[in-house]
Amino acid sequence: MNRKNTVLHYVISICTAIISLVLQVTAIVYLRTGLYNEAETAFLLSYALIAVVLLYLYFICHLVNKIRIKAKNHSITFTRMATSLARDYDGIYYINTEDDSYVEYGVTDDDDETLRLVSSGDNFYTDAEKNIKDSVCDEDKQKMLKILSKENIENAMNNNDVLHEYFRIFVDGVERYHNLKVIQGHGVEEKYIVVGIRDVDAQKRREIEMKSAAEEGITFGKIAQALASGYEVLYYVDLETDEFYEYCASEEYSKLDIGSHGTDFFGTSQRNMERGDIYPEDYPMMAAAMERESFINSMQTRGFLSLTYRLMLNDLPEYVNLRAVFPKNDDKHVVIGVININEAMQREREYKQQIDNVMNLANRDALTGVKNKNAYNNLEAELNKQITNESKPEFAIAICDVNNLKQINDTRGHKAGDAYIREACMMVCRVFKHSPVYRVGGDEFVVVMRGDDYDNRNALLTELRTQVEINKEEGGIVLACGLSTYNEHKDISVAEVFERADYEMYKNKKILKSTQD
Repeated sequence: MNRKNTVLHYVISICTAIISLVLQVTAIVYLRTGLYNEAETAFLLSYALIAVVLLYLYFICHLVNKIRIKAKNHSITFTRMATSLARDYDGIYYINTEDDSYVEYGVTDDDDETLRLVSSGDNFYTDAEKNIKDSVCDEDKQKMLKILSKENIENAMNNNDVLHEYFRIFVDGVERYHNLKVIQGHGVEEKYIVVGIRDVDAQKRREIEMKSAAEEGITFGKIAQALASGYEVLYYVDLETDEFYEYCASEEYSKLDIGSHGTDFFGTSQRNMERGDIYPEDYPMMAAAMERESFINSMQTRGFLSLTYRLMLNDLPEYVNLRAVFPKNDDKHVVIGVININEAMQREREYKQQIDNVMNLANRDALTGVKNKNAYNNLEAELNKQITNESKPEFAIAICDVNNLKQINDTRGHKAGDAYIREACMMVCRVFKHSPVYRVGGDEFVVVMRGDDYDNRNALLTELRTQVEINKEEGGIVLACGLSTYNEHKDISVAEVFERADYEMYKNKKILKSTQD
């Protein structure tokens, strides 16, 4: 019940009480005038209204009290949650990004259910710099000064990044590992930054010990080191006996139900793939790669194996990468890790799509929508490379030049000229419908014919020139066109073919002008 509704209920109660009083006065007046029946009725109605008001007020008070108790319980619950989370940290700093002031909170009493204010300051970054210089290990000072600089934190928050870093602090004269975490506030709290620092000395030293064990050749040390690289599933396989152990770090991958230990790694892998763990299109490749002799030969030849394929997880294909390596100084065993790269592959596809879009825009003529001179230059370079490599490409080039464009621009304006160019382009595209068309100048188009258009090049040229003659009579688009075919015995570059086509186009232009005059 909100404040507005509560006031409304009280107003109704007061109005009802007033009506009851009016009835009381009316009853007294009736008594004095001898109207005893009417007086009795008025008294009864008055008492009934008073009873209703009392019950109504009791109900309202009970409801308000219940809501207050519920709100208090919610507040206690959220306080306990915040306190429980805060117990993981030695210090939590709440930084106001508007003026860099800060407040430090902590839990100082194990039985206390509230966060306590530990300290505060006017400038977090200045105080952080002083604390780093006073208490952080010398090897980590420069790193932490850079990480906790105002510029670095603001850049990270602007990019929606979360900062994580390990560093060492002297506590009672002893180095202890700590972890720093910096996050942006959300919603109305976005003007704040939260910095958490916690003691992770025991955890970090265990990691160091495991890494050291891996360097000494201890199996579980090797597995831990591989897990640290982000693998979802790990296998430790004895290549002499095919016995294997599986270590699964993700619930999704454990649902594959491969088992944590087995005696026939390659046979088990093949059976798992056959039952549908692998995306069907990738199954043949993986079945061949994970065949025992093929796998061992690849490992002995290269020393490692890397395979990217799609695994069926939750009935959806996700890209994963399998990497296999020999442990240090041990070619009798192999560590195989599977890492999920689905997000990375999606980002790569999105990035490629963006690049393709940009390249497409860079190679498109804005006025006509056909390819531009830059795209033609790329194709010319590709064809020249084929000619140099003696690939003997089959192609022909047609050059089309629009007539009367200057006259249209001068008499009817450039908008009319642009429309004339677009119509001319559409005419060329309709004739050479299977070939790329390039606008290489203001009124010049190039067609590179291959395939069907190459085989029918002379007929297509005749079709275009016939249409031009019709257009001349009807006042339509007029353009000159010349064609030349690549001669593998004579031409050493595309430029020579282009020059012959250009010469033929000018010959056609002269004919058109003479007949027009």
